[in-house]
Amino acid sequence: MKSATSSPSTPRSYTPIPGPSRPHHLSRPDGIRPLVYLHHGESLIQQPNLLRIPGQVGFAGDRPLDTNTSPAPPAENADPFSENMLEDDLTYVLPSTVDAVHTRYRKKRFNQSNRWMMEVIPSLIIPYMHYLSMSLSLRLDVTPVVSCICEGPRRVFGIIVVKFSVLESTRINTCECAPAALQLIKMGLFPCSPIAPTLAVDVRVLDFVTRLFVHIPPNNTAWCRTVEEFLDSQGYKLTTQGSLRRRFSNALQWYNMLQDATTKHVDMELTQVRRVVTGDRHGSLVDGSANVEHSTAPPTLSTSPDEVPKVRIPNIPSRHRVTVEALDTEDEEIREPHSPSKRRRAAEEEEPFSMSSQPFPVPVARGRPSDYLRTRCPLCFGGEYPRRENSGPDAIVCVDACFTQKRNKQARDPVRTHPRTVFVPESDTIHMARYVESVRPTRSKPRKQSRRQDDEQDDKYEGPLRVPKSVLDGCEAGFTAADDARTKASTQFFDDTALMALLCRHDRVLWIVNMRSAGEKQHYTLVLIETLFQHLPLSFQIGLLYDIGCQLHRSCIKWGFLDRYLHRLTFAISVFHAFGHQWACQIIYHPRKCKGFGLSDGEGCERFWHSISKLISYLRVCGYHQRIYTLDRQVQQADREGLVKLVTWLLRRTRHCQEKRRTAEEVLHACGKSEELLRNEWNSQVEAQTKPLPRRSKNQGKNAVDEAIRQRKARDILKQRVTDSENIILDPDVDFVDIGRAEMQIADLRTQLEHAEAAIRSKERALGVDERAELRRLAGNPFIAARMNARALKMRLREKLGARKFEMDRVERSFRKQVNEQKVHSHTEASVRRRDPSIQQLARDYNKLCDVMQSLIDSRKAPHGAICPPHIETKGLFALDVDDEIWQDLYPTLQLDKITILGTPWA
Repeated sequence: MKSATSSPSTPRSYTPIPGPSRPHHLSRPDGIRPLVYLHHGESLIQQPNLLRIPGQVGFAGDRPLDTNTSPAPPAENADPFSENMLEDDLTYVLPSTVDAVHTRYRKKRFNQSNRWMMEVIPSLIIPYMHYLSMSLSLRLDVTPVVSCICEGPRRVFGIIVVKFSVLESTRINTCECAPAALQLIKMGLFPCSPIAPTLAVDVRVLDFVTRLFVHIPPNNTAWCRTVEEFLDSQGYKLTTQGSLRRRFSNALQWYNMLQDATTKHVDMELTQVRRVVTGDRHGSLVDGSANVEHSTAPPTLSTSPDEVPKVRIPNIPSRHRVTVEALDTEDEEIREPHSPSKRRRAAEEEEPFSMSSQPFPVPVARGRPSDYLRTRCPLCFGGEYPRRENSGPDAIVCVDACFTQKRNKQARDPVRTHPRTVFVPESDTIHMARYVESVRPTRSKPRKQSRRQDDEQDDKYEGPLRVPKSVLDGCEAGFTAADDARTKASTQFFDDTALMALLCRHDRVLWIVNMRSAGEKQHYTLVLIETLFQHLPLSFQIGLLYDIGCQLHRSCIKWGFLDRYLHRLTFAISVFHAFGHQWACQIIYHPRKCKGFGLSDGEGCERFWHSISKLISYLRVCGYHQRIYTLDRQVQQADREGLVKLVTWLLRRTRHCQEKRRTAEEVLHACGKSEELLRNEWNSQVEAQTKPLPRRSKNQGKNAVDEAIRQRKARDILKQRVTDSENIILDPDVDFVDIGRAEMQIADLRTQLEHAEAAIRSKERALGVDERAELRRLAGNPFIAARMNARALKMRLREKLGARKFEMDRVERSFRKQVNEQKVHSHTEASVRRRDPSIQQLARDYNKLCDVMQSLIDSRKAPHGAICPPHIETKGLFALDVDDEIWQDLYPTLQLDKITILGTPWA
C-alpha cells in the first residue's frame, strides 16, 4: 500500500481493494474510511490522496467541473474497454495540484449568476412589465396564458409556492419556448433558480420584503424563520430545515435584479424618445454610450456597469464529496477562508506607474449639466443654464468620509451592478491614486518636532492662499482627517475600510467612492471632484464644503491637483467642523463668510451616514458587490422619498432665509453705519487677523540690529539726495529744466526721508537704544535677542487672544435657548477651549523670557538703562480687560503698519 501511494498515479491505482472488516459502532474509526460496505462486514477502500480523474463521478457522486481538460481522441477501431488502453494510453491529463480553497460550490455560484444575468433576467423584463400592467401594480390576480409553439422535449417540475398566508404546491410543464421562469412570472411568481426551480415566491411577498429591507437592516434568516413558524402554526411544514432561507434569498436577490433591470429599460426608452422629440444633445454622455453615465475615465479605463463581464472560473479540482441529489438544490454561498484581496492590493501598489500628467480626459463641452446630474438633483442641476443672476457658485456640494461602513476581509462574490449605481468605478479611483502618488512624493514618517522648533519657523503665505502657513499647520494638526497616514481602520481585517460621499446641498447623493485605505487618503476626495466636473459645463461654478477644505485647497495649490478647475471652485469648511479650525482659517473658509454659500451647512453627509447606520452590521459581512448593490438601493430609496419632500424643503428654507434676512436688515439699520464703511472695516479686519505672525529666533536680536543699521544707511542716502536737489535749486548756473525736475522730486524725497527717520526711531526705541548708541556693539547681545523674542511672543499671544475673543463672541452674545443653537454653541465653546492650553503656554514662555531679561539686567549684561517688561498674569488671561498687561507695550511696535485690536472700529 505504501509503495502504491508514493508512486505516480495510474488507472490501476483507482481500483477499489478489500478493506478492513466493519468495526464495532462504539469503536473509534481508524485508518482509511471505507467507500463501500459489503455483506458479512466486509468493505472496499481506495488509496487516499489520489488525484481525481476528470470525468469521474465516483461512489459518492463527486461530479467533476473541469472545463479545460478533455479526452484525447481514441485510435480507430480501438476497444474502449481494452486492458492495454487503460494501462498505457491514459486518455486524461491528471491535474498536478489540488486546491481546496476554490470549491465546486463557488464555481456553481458564479455559473448560476452568469445564467441569471445573461439569459434569464433580460428575457423576463417584458413579461414582468406586462404582468404589472395587467394586475394594476399587483392589485389584481391575473390568469396566465401559456402557449407552446415548439415540439421539443418537455419537463415537468413540482414547485412549492410561498404566499403571504399559504404554502401551495403546483406543477408546470416546461419546454424550450416556455421555460420555468417565464411561466412563473406570468403567474405572478418568481423562481429560486434559473432553470429547474423547486420553490417560487409570490411577487407580492417579494415586493413587500424589498420595501421592508430598505427601512430595516436586511435579514433573510429572521424573515424566513418567521414565515416558517407562521406557516407551521397553520399546519404547513417544509421538508428540510433552512431550505426556505437559501431558496428565498436567491429569489429575493434576483427579483430585485429584475426590478432594477426593468427600471433601466424604461429609463433608456424614455431617454431615447426625449432626445428624438426635443433634439437635445447637450446632456450627451461622457463616454458616448446610451446608458446613464457614471465614469469619468475613457472607456479603456473604466468598465460600464451594463457590460456584465463573463466570469471565468478556474479549472480547479475538488475532493469535497457530496450526494448526487445535492446538485439539484440551491447551494448556499461558501465563503473562503483565505482572500485574494491582499494579493490584489499588493499587485495594485506594485504595478509600475509613471503618469505625471492628468489621467482623466478634458471634460466635453456641454450646454448644461449631464443627464445623470439632472436626474440626481433637479434643483441643483436642472432648469436653465447659465443662471440669470450670478451671485456665487452655481451649485454647492459637500464631501465627507465614514469609517464605520467597513467590510470584512473575504473573497469577492459574483458581479452584480445596479443600473443606477452612484459608485465611482474602482478603476478611476486607482488611476487617481497613482496620479497623486506620482505628483506628490511619498511622505516620510514625520519626526516629532517640539513646539519651540515650530515657533521658530518663518511664517508666510503659500502662493495665492490667504491664510498663513502657521494657521494651516495648526488646522492640519487639529484634525485627524487631515492626516492621511493615520490609521482609522485596519486593512488586515477589512477589505473595504470606509465610504466617502459627495452630496449636493439638498442632501441628495451624487457619487460615492469605496475606500480601501487605512486613512482618509486625499485621492478619494479628488476623484469625486474630478467626476463631478466631468459632468458639468465648462463655466459651471462649484462651492465645495469639506471638513478640511483648507487643507484640500492647500494641496491643490501646492501640487497642482484640479488645476483646470480651481478658477471654478470655491473651498469652504462644513459649519459644524469650522469651529475646530483656527480663527484666521474661519475668516476665509467659514461658509457664513464666503459669498454665495448662504445658509448651507455642509453637513448633508453626516445626515446620510446616519440614515444608513442601520446597515453597519449587515454590510460588515456582505460580499463586495452585494454591499455596493445594497447601498445603491438605499440611495435610490432615499431619492424617491426626498424627491417628494423637495417642495416642502424649498418652502421651509425660503421662509427661513426671509426671516434671517429681515433680522439682518434690522441689525444693519440699527447700527447706523453705511454698508460701504462696514465692508471696508471687514476687509481691514480680515487683513489684520490673517497676516503672518512673528516668530521667535536665536538671531532675532542680531537681525533687528542689522535691520536698524540698514535703515540708517538708507536714511543717509535719502539725506544726500535731498541735499543734492536743494543745491540744484539754489545754483543760479543750473539749467531751468534741471531746476524744474529737482523741484518736482524734492517733495517726494522729503516725505520718504521723514518716513525713514520715523522708522529708525521706532526700531531704535524697540531695541532700547538711541541714535548715539553703537548698534554694532549690540549685535550679539543676549538681552536684545531675549527682548525681540519676547515681543514676538507677545504679539502672537495678543493675536491669539483676540481671535479667541471673536470666536467666543457668538456664544457670549447668545440669549436664545433653541436646541440647535445650544448644540452649536456647546460645540463652539468646546472647540475653542481645546486650544486654551497652547495660549496659556505662550504666556508662560513670555514670562520666562522676562525672567531671563531681568537676570541679564541684574548681572549687568544688558545695555545701560534697559528695562524689563512686566509679567503677564495667566489667571485672568482670557478676560481681556482694557488695562491688562497684554495691551501694554513698554517699547513701540516694530512695524509701522501694525494694526492692533484696540482702537479699531471692527474690534
